[in-house]
Amino acid sequence: MFTPIYLLPQYSTKDSQTYRTRWEDPAGQRVRDQILRMIREGAGEDFLQWDFEQGRLGFLEDMWDLRGIQIFREQIEFPQRALLFEGINFSYGSFFHSTFTNATFDQTTFDFAEIYNCEFVNCVFSFASFFGCTLTKTKFVGCEFVERDTMTNCMLSEVTFEKCFFVRRLFVNCKFDEKTAIDEPADGPTIMVHHELDKKDLAEVFKGIREGFVAGEVSKQARRFWFREKQCITRFNSKTRRDKIIGFFLELVTGYGFKPDRVFCTMVVTFLLFSAMFVSQLGLWQGLLLSAGAFFTFGANSEALWQMGGWAKVLYISEAFFGLSLMALFITVLVSYWFREG
Repeated sequence: MFTPIYLLPQYSTKDSQTYRTRWEDPAGQRVRDQILRMIREGAGEDFLQWDFEQGRLGFLEDMWDLRGIQIFREQIEFPQRALLFEGINFSYGSFFHSTFTNATFDQTTFDFAEIYNCEFVNCVFSFASFFGCTLTKTKFVGCEFVERDTMTNCMLSEVTFEKCFFVRRLFVNCKFDEKTAIDEPADGPTIMVHHELDKKDLAEVFKGIREGFVAGEVSKQARRFWFREKQCITRFNSKTRRDKIIGFFLELVTGYGFKPDRVFCTMVVTFLLFSAMFVSQLGLWQGLLLSAGAFFTFGANSEALWQMGGWAKVLYISEAFFGLSLMALFITVLVSYWFREG
């Protein structure tokens, strides 16, 4: 369940203020400018280590400490697949109006960060942690989340994930707004090609997305990903053949309780099949009237049964049973579609 970020026990107003204000005085601005220059030049593995050990980075507590830093209007394209931000801690940081292309965030921490109007293009995230973050008007395009990355209790507003690859569930207890859009996960990676998605994990991937839309009361998207989650459970997580058959039946007939049009189509097909048998004996209109009387249980033209064999009475009773059952199912699924959030 999503918890407002300011209510999270891990959130500290004091730490937020401390880490953000330390960059604001002249000394802090000089350190920030120096670090941003290094990032623009390609950063690299442990890119802060030498300057930190030489005492040139002032107040930083260690060579990974970029907590509270503000990155504003940066458009940076990195050399492909370089280790750029390994172990860097961006907690309480602010990213505004910036684009990062080909960046690698390995064991990078974004806890309680604010990310606004940014783009991450063809980036790789590995063991990256987003906890209590606020992401607004941000795009992830062609990004790959390959090793236990998590977005936990994050607020996403107008955020887009396009053609992204997930190895496993990314979103935990998040909240998405109506304008957030998440594409179907890519079938496989194009950058980190030695990674692959275990199809058994797909249901959990969709579950995390669904729960985010449920928390934001975005019913249409919640229903969409509920359906995809159930599809994956049927195909990849069914423990027995019986479970798989039942799953496919529920998908075909009811759309797992979210597609009333499928129940309606089943009603039409069932009615036409029974009607064909009655029409062959009584003619078009008499047969249709008898079939309708059975299916909708109002008994029209039932006297015609007396001139037909016992098989017709069995068909009539069977059609009445299917008619009642399918009408009740149709109403149930329709109500579920209208009023259930996901």
